[in-house]
Parts: sequence; C-alpha cells; structure tokens
Amino acid sequence: MARADLLKKLFLSFQRRDDQGFRNVAAELVEEERRKQHVVLAKELENLLSNGHGSSFSLQQVVPPPLDSDRRTTLLDVRQPNRHLEELVLERPVKDMIERLLNDFRQWDVLESNGLSPVRRVLFCGPSGCGKTAMAEVLASELAIPLVYVRFDSVVSSLLGETAANLRKVIDYARRGEWVIFFDEFDAIGRSRDDATEHGEIKRVLNSFLQIIDNFNGHSLIVAATNFERVLDLAIWRRFDEVIRFEKPNENQIRLVLRKRLGPVHFSDEQVDCLTSQLIGSSYADAERICFDIRKDLVLRGDREVRSEDIQSAIARHSYRKSVVEKATVSGTATVDRD
Repeated sequence: MARADLLKKLFLSFQRRDDQGFRNVAAELVEEERRKQHVVLAKELENLLSNGHGSSFSLQQVVPPPLDSDRRTTLLDVRQPNRHLEELVLERPVKDMIERLLNDFRQWDVLESNGLSPVRRVLFCGPSGCGKTAMAEVLASELAIPLVYVRFDSVVSSLLGETAANLRKVIDYARRGEWVIFFDEFDAIGRSRDDATEHGEIKRVLNSFLQIIDNFNGHSLIVAATNFERVLDLAIWRRFDEVIRFEKPNENQIRLVLRKRLGPVHFSDEQVDCLTSQLIGSSYADAERICFDIRKDLVLRGDREVRSEDIQSAIARHSYRKSVVEKATVSGTATVDRD
C-alpha cells in the first residue's frame, strides 16, 4: 500500500478510536520502512509502539482514561489480566456457558455476517467470593483483550447529573477498541426504581445506563456483577443476553480448589481433607486465602513441605477472621465483602 494511503488509514483509525486498526496500520508502516532498508528508523518506530519496554501499544497510551469532572479521579482502570479458565473450579453448566460466550466473541464476524448477534452483555450474580471478578479477568485473558474495570467509587457522584455523565464518558472511551468492560458492584446503580428508599437521581442514572447500553455497538463484551441480585430493577434483567450465577462451592469443589492453590508445594491428602472439613459452607475466596496463607508461611521459612502445624495455624487464622466478620455482620457494622 502506498505510504499516503497508510498515513490516511493511520489518522482515520485514530479519529475513529479504532485501537486494533491503529496498531495494524502502524505495523505496516514499520514493515515498509524495514523493506526500504531503513533499519534504524524501523527499530525506533517499533520501540515507540512497544513504549520502549516490549509491551504492546494501545490507544490508551495516547488518550488517557476519562476523569470525573469535579474530583479529577479516573473513572476506570485498564488491566491486562493473566488468569485462565482451567485455573477456576466451575460447575459444568457455568463452564459450558462461559465457553460458549468465548466462542461467540471469537466468531463475532461470522455471526454478524449471517444476521446473528453475539453475546454482548452478561450479568454475573451470586454470593460474595465465588468467582465473579475472577471470571471477568479470565474472559479478558482468554480473549487476549484488556479489561476495563469501571470504578463506581469514582463514577457515582454527589453532583446532580454527574454520575450519568461519567457513565457516558466510560462508554465513549470503550468505543475505541475491544475490551471486556466490567461493572463490579453493579447494584450501586442498578437498584429497582420502585425502591422507595432510592432518590430520584439514582433512578435517572439507571435510565441513562439502560439507554447507554442499548445504544452501545462497540466490539466489546459488557459484564456486570452483583452480590445483591434481588434489588436489581426488572428492566436490568432484560438488557443482558446471558445471566450466570456463581454459587458457593460444595465439598468436592473446595477440595479441588485447595489442590490447585497448594499445587506449588508438597502436601498430603490428609492435610487437604482436614482443610476441607473446616471450609464447608465457605466461599472460593476463603479457600484460596487459606492456601496462600500456608504458602506464604512456607516461603518465609524457606520450605516446600506443608507441616501439620501449618495447617492448624492457617485454620486458626481462618476461624478468627470468620468470627470477626460474623460478629460485625450481626451488629450491623460490617461492610459486606464484594467479589
């Protein structure tokens, strides 16, 4: 392609906020310079694309994430997760739905060319600590695209109309490329409009959000997660193509999690059974936490063999934490853990 055409495409992709298109044209320019034996220039351009550190170039390096107009805080974080599907312990129906969702996204163009729509919006619900946030990270990692983590602590504003404006900024930013756009703690804006305790501003925010996601046609996957699905507005459920519930693990699933997370060290079946019996009714996050506690003790001791005292110490810390949380929850002073 002629250089003039490449430059036009480069500027057009930037104007359209087409992240992948920008990278593709930039790579063509680098190759053109290399074919001309302009080795030094080609290398310099490659370094610029990799930001000098070997990392892939993204338009987020050119256009920074949006800010709240009043507080000047960033409304989202762009992350590059490194979690994979095989790392999680999932019920068969959940795993099947996730695999189909991934396939939908990978075959996006094929579906659209046949007049069909891929899954664009997914709602995760279920108890805290059961894998909702982890699954959003897995989706981004498996699809090899960044995760846009929407920060509701910044998005929700006390100023009239500012929350809806912030949501529009987030979606406008997301139009520039391919992402998994993750709205955690979604009930912060998705509560029922019939709830008498909610004021008019939150209801207007929900209306704005529904309009925004209805009109969003970017090549991205929108994922929302909540621990409190019962409070969501009925209209929310209709806006999501798929709804996936993450439950607490059963005894066998706890055992599998323990084996996965203790994998780097040496342990016995009896030790896993002991831990499992103490974690019945707990979340995946609880099981992971107790494993990482044990592994940290071993690292600090310079050992790779789990001892019985390591198990007992980890169980004691878990029991203490559990009692503190339970007492605080009963007294009404605890902030509920979010996944």
